[in-house]
Amino acid sequence: MNDCGISKLDLKRRNRMQILKVVREQGPISRVDISAILGITRAAVTIITNEMIDQHILEEVGEEPVNPSGEVRKGRRKILLDINETYKFAVGIYVDEKEVSIGLTTLNAAALDKQLIAHEGDMTPEKLVSLLDDILEKMLQNSCLSRENLLGIGVGIMPSAYEMMGLEEGTETCPVFPALQKALEDSLHLPIYINSAVMEFAMAGLHYNEIHAKAENQVFLYWDSGSYHAIPISGNSPLLAAAAGDAFIERLCVDPDGRAMEGYPRGSVRAELSAEAVADKIRPVFSEENTPALFAALNGDLSRLTPASLLTAAETDQPLQEIAAETVKKFCVMLQALHCLYAAEHVNLYGFGFTPEHLELIRKTAEEFAGEAFAQSILLCPIGDRYHFLSGCTYIIQAGFYQRGGLV
Repeated sequence: MNDCGISKLDLKRRNRMQILKVVREQGPISRVDISAILGITRAAVTIITNEMIDQHILEEVGEEPVNPSGEVRKGRRKILLDINETYKFAVGIYVDEKEVSIGLTTLNAAALDKQLIAHEGDMTPEKLVSLLDDILEKMLQNSCLSRENLLGIGVGIMPSAYEMMGLEEGTETCPVFPALQKALEDSLHLPIYINSAVMEFAMAGLHYNEIHAKAENQVFLYWDSGSYHAIPISGNSPLLAAAAGDAFIERLCVDPDGRAMEGYPRGSVRAELSAEAVADKIRPVFSEENTPALFAALNGDLSRLTPASLLTAAETDQPLQEIAAETVKKFCVMLQALHCLYAAEHVNLYGFGFTPEHLELIRKTAEEFAGEAFAQSILLCPIGDRYHFLSGCTYIIQAGFYQRGGLV
C-alpha cells in the first residue's frame, strides 16, 4: 500500500483552513458563495461547514439582507455563516526588559481582561510561570471561564529580553526558548506558541480588532535602539526570508547627495536617519539655551534621541525646525521605497512614539512628493502600550486556530 501523498487529516485541515480564511475575510457569507470562491463543491462545503457549526466554530447569523435596488430573487434567501468569536479564548503574554503584559481575548482579539507588571530586568522563565499561574486563574474567574475554554497561550519576547528569558538557539526573527516552553507547558498543560514580539506585532496586522479584515501586503516598520527594522507581510504571514535580513533597510538610499559611511551607499538610511546620524546634525545647536524643549526631554543626553522627541521639540525649538523638516522628508523617502518594494497597501509604524499630530505631519510631507494615496497608506500601529499582550493573542489565534482549520 502506498502511504505517500496528503493524508485525510491534512486534507480536512486544509479545507477547513480555507473556509475559515474566506469567512474571516468575506463574512458573513453563504455556503454558496464560499463554494464559488474556493472552487469546492457545494455539497463538500455544506458537509464541512455543518460539522464546524456542530463544533460551535461557525454559526448561522441570519439570512442575506435584501438589496432594495437589486433584482428580486426567487426562493429562499441565502443563510449566512460567521465565525463564533467565543468558541475559544486566547491568552497573550508580552515580555520586554522592563515589563510583562498579560491579557485575555476572544477570537476577535477583543480584550476581556489585562494586567501590566513591571520588573527590574530579572524576569526568568520560572518567575513568569509563577506569575502567570495566579494571574491566569483570576482572569478566568473574572470572565467565568476555565482552562478548557482556552485556545492556548501566545508569548512574545522582545529582542531586548532574549538573554533574560533564556534564548538558547535560533535567530532574532525565529527565536527558540526551550526552558520557557517547557516550564509553561509543564505548568499550564496548554498549547504554547512563542515567537519574537516584533514578529507578532507584524502578524497582528493593521486590523487586529476587526472580525473581517482583508488580507493585504504591508510593511511593519519599527524603531529599536536608534535603528530601523522592517518586516514585510504578505496576507497574514511574514516574508521570513526578508525579515531575517531586515538590516537591508539601513542600506536604502534616501539622499543620493547625502553623507558617506563605510559599508553603506552614500545617503543611506544608516547615514542619514539613524539616531546617531540625526544626533550629529543636532549637536552643533544642542544646548539648554538654544534647544530648551529637546534638552529637557532628553535630560541633556542626545543619545536618548528618538524621532518623536525631535518632532515634538521642533514645534518650539526654532534651531531644530530645518533639521526636523529634512529628517521627515528623508523618512518619507524611506517609506515610499518600502511601499514600492513590497507593493504594500500600508506601511505600519511601531515603536517611534509618534502622536496623531506627528502622523499628520509625515502624511503631509509624503503627499507633497508622492501623492495622497501613498500618504494615507502610512499608519501607526494600533496596538497601544497598555495592550502589548494583543500581539501574543493574535499570534496564537492565527497559528493555533486559523492555520489549523479550527482543529484545536
